[in-house]
Amino acid sequence: MRGASLFQLSVLVLCAGMLACGSGSGTGGAKGTTGGDGSQTGSPVYVTNNTVGSVSVYQLNQTSGALQRTTGSPVTTGGSSPDSMATDPSKKFLLVANSSSSSISVFTVNSSTASLSPVSGSPFSTPANSVRMVVHPNGNFVYVLGSTPGQILGYSFNSTTGALTLLTGFPVSLNSSGAMGLAISTNGSFLYASNPNTNVITSFSIGTTGALTLITTTTPRQGSPTYLTFDSSGNFLFGVNAGGSLGASSVSTFAVSLTGTLTEVTSSPVPVGTNPVSAVFSQGALYVVNQTSNTLSAFGLNSSTGQLTELKGSPYTVGARPVSAAAAVLGRFLIVTSSASSNVGSILVFAIAADGTLTQVTGSPFTPDAAVPDQVLAL
Repeated sequence: MRGASLFQLSVLVLCAGMLACGSGSGTGGAKGTTGGDGSQTGSPVYVTNNTVGSVSVYQLNQTSGALQRTTGSPVTTGGSSPDSMATDPSKKFLLVANSSSSSISVFTVNSSTASLSPVSGSPFSTPANSVRMVVHPNGNFVYVLGSTPGQILGYSFNSTTGALTLLTGFPVSLNSSGAMGLAISTNGSFLYASNPNTNVITSFSIGTTGALTLITTTTPRQGSPTYLTFDSSGNFLFGVNAGGSLGASSVSTFAVSLTGTLTEVTSSPVPVGTNPVSAVFSQGALYVVNQTSNTLSAFGLNSSTGQLTELKGSPYTVGARPVSAAAAVLGRFLIVTSSASSNVGSILVFAIAADGTLTQVTGSPFTPDAAVPDQVLAL
């Protein structure tokens, strides 16, 4: 899926939001505040709270990166252990997978206030242990990855009502338990699932009806792919390897062919911190969340060769037990959630310079409005 024109080494200008708590009431105070008159404007940022079954709603100031709480946040999902989130292409709906209660909650997004309202029928029933979820770029299909047993569920998505309906031919078995990674190509032609236990990435083509057809399986040179994500062009797929018996913690880079097959690039894999759990790509670079070493690894991508080169200052120190990262406001900020322990947590926000280096914004880290923040998604 290489484009006709490929750029030289580019660095990330990741985008993400930060949490500054306003003067409204909530379950936690903020180290930074938005000040002003308490008006709610900015880019929506959503954070799942795994232990309390809710989603926190924030708004990111597009100039300063300050994030304020919103009225009515956090919002209950109607399920337990909310984890993975996704949005439709129009950003009209937010979908949240409740991994312990076998359901997906679907909310409408208020474009002015970022507030959430459950759609009719939400939460929708799904198989147990749903750990990842992606929405097709055309907005018509939603794919959910189940860990145990390893399987993929496909749903039709009603872009008017937000309703989910299981597609014919699903679930699709992955033949082993422990699946963890799921990613869809930028053109919507291919879907990839990974299993760190078996060191396998399974590739599928996606038909016009949403049906999946197996292409092949790929084994990284240094395994345990626990998380998958694409570069913005769709030319390269990154596999975040948790490490262990199959090799040290690392990131594998694969070139994606026009038929969806994967070829690991010559320079792959590259080492990262201990126990990487997620990653985000934006504006030419990849950021990897290293949970045990409490760091963030940053790499620039050579869009011709797929080589990753660590950026100046990397790895960056982040909060205790970081979980997730997100980009926002056209690559100007990077948000990182830290779960810390069973009853606390924080959210860090970084400004991203033109060369990809990171600097925490004033007031960061911020205290969330609910304990133990998990996944973050910025619209």
